[in-house]
Amino acid sequence: TSELPFIDVKVGDWFYNDVLVAYKDGLVNGRTASTYVPEGNITVAEAIKLAACMNQLYTDGKVSLTNGEGAAWYSTYVDYCAAKGIIKADEYTELNAIATRAQFATIFAAALPDEALPAINNIADGKIPDVKMADSYGAPVYKLYNAGILIGNDAVGTFAPNTNIKRSEVATILNRMMHKENRKTL
Repeated sequence: TSELPFIDVKVGDWFYNDVLVAYKDGLVNGRTASTYVPEGNITVAEAIKLAACMNQLYTDGKVSLTNGEGAAWYSTYVDYCAAKGIIKADEYTELNAIATRAQFATIFAAALPDEALPAINNIADGKIPDVKMADSYGAPVYKLYNAGILIGNDAVGTFAPNTNIKRSEVATILNRMMHKENRKTL
């Protein structure tokens, strides 16, 4: 039986354990009390919130951040991330837009200090078929591949930077970032 309250995340789903770990870590919750919506996307604001919570969990051992007021519920997380250097204060203007995989990787690569993301792979520039180090998001993507956080979405390691990231994938990345033993060698 499932240890999760979500009817759309079942034991046997490829992302079940990742959602379970991220949920137990207090980093994710459902879209509703009973649904996680694994195929759903996340907004830039939600990615920033996750980065802030992950950073606070890593540095303080717990998450005490809470939502801001009203429509700008994400203000506390944006302020936290800007103060910690995870994002620049004015870097993201469309906070309610669906996050691309490139935006997500850029935010997440800065969410933990470098010592928390040591390289366990040696992925050279050009080895990711659709990302070059010179791309605006190139260095963060290569950092996450080399740290074993990202492995690509096919046999050759394609990243698909301009597509949207799914909530199932987000949980997998959170799990690998917070639990070194779950990182992948390539």
